Amino acid sequence: MRNILSTRVLKVVATLLIAVFSAPLSAYDVEGDAANGKSLFNANCASCHKLDKKLVGPALGDVTERRELDWLLSWIKDNAALRASGDADAIAIFEEYNGSVMTAFPQLSDQDIYDILAYTIEGNQKAAPVVAGASGAAVAAAPEKDYSVPVIIGLSLFLAFLISILYTVKNTLKVVKGDPTSNFLDDAGFWTRTVVKSQPFIVIAIIVVSVTLLQQTYYGLMSVGMSTGYQPEQPIAFSHKVHAGENQVDCNYCHSSARHSASSGIPSTNVCMNCHMYIDGSEITDERGNLKYDGERSPEIAKIYAAIGWNPEERAYIEDYEQKAVKWIRIHNLPDLAYFNHAQHVKAGQVECQTCHGPIEEMEEVYQHADLSMGWCINCHRETKVQVETNGYYAGLHEQLKEKYGDEPITVEKIGGLECGKCHY
Repeated sequence: MRNILSTRVLKVVATLLIAVFSAPLSAYDVEGDAANGKSLFNANCASCHKLDKKLVGPALGDVTERRELDWLLSWIKDNAALRASGDADAIAIFEEYNGSVMTAFPQLSDQDIYDILAYTIEGNQKAAPVVAGASGAAVAAAPEKDYSVPVIIGLSLFLAFLISILYTVKNTLKVVKGDPTSNFLDDAGFWTRTVVKSQPFIVIAIIVVSVTLLQQTYYGLMSVGMSTGYQPEQPIAFSHKVHAGENQVDCNYCHSSARHSASSGIPSTNVCMNCHMYIDGSEITDERGNLKYDGERSPEIAKIYAAIGWNPEERAYIEDYEQKAVKWIRIHNLPDLAYFNHAQHVKAGQVECQTCHGPIEEMEEVYQHADLSMGWCINCHRETKVQVETNGYYAGLHEQLKEKYGDEPITVEKIGGLECGKCHY
């Protein structure tokens, strides 16, 4: 009996040891630079993999929970060799994806792979839910709008209308009978006196409901004009993800006036033609490497040619062509009572575009990321530090600010960022 128990105990212990030492890599086992990993991921992996869903290959957000570190190193550097060794998992993946051969990356060091894995963990934790955009592209899910206040107001108006009809019918019957008529206030006074005397808790309930309705009405009114998540369908399906993300085109290349004026400006079609005079989209490939438009011109780029009057066959502008404006739909729009200067923020403040516009380099179709409310701007001014040490714009003020505030952090608030006249004049 003892021998049987000892054998069972040993089996349990052995099983636990195997589970511990062969457990998949966890988020705490990776010592890598997630920021560098993101760059490496975008350069080497993003064409076939996403963190949160299957693309050409499997989603990689939880890969460290599914595979061991040594296996991942071998697979990424030379998956063909790993399959040739008879590894069951490598062969199963190859068969699952119909024999699609993954590119080998022998040039990546172990540390490079650690960095990529660190990014898959961190990026997966930060990944937001996605929804389909206007053209089916996935974008970060915008918060759902709260329609409770309009519904409550609508029901209240309907109830008032119904009460008025009932009182009209009631008074008509009283007139027929020869009884004196009454109105809502008369009956309300009677019922209020009766309720107060007999049912005090009803009065408390009425007060609570009234306060709640007033609170919801206030929140509803305060949200008027807030357009977080606004994503109109544009006349040309311009992808910021492709341009600003994959091709790393500087935002200021297209929106050049953001550095020099209050407005960021709408890029002219001439700016588009700087590149698309040579790139007509016929060379664009899909996720599997196939030509997306069968070698034909992209229909979206063709819209640019039609607007400016470019003949792609002759590679020349059409003479006497009546050019057409591309009617872009504005997304980020402040009320007329507020003044915002892009140059003050981009040039003087060295504020990144993503601070206000969100992860623009990841958006297929742009949507409004922040609510752009007065409170949102004020909080930013209270928290954002002025880069007096590295920003030459403040060279003349640096000593004055340092003398005034000493070692205290100098925020935008301390240089007048909360003065009403800065934004309202």
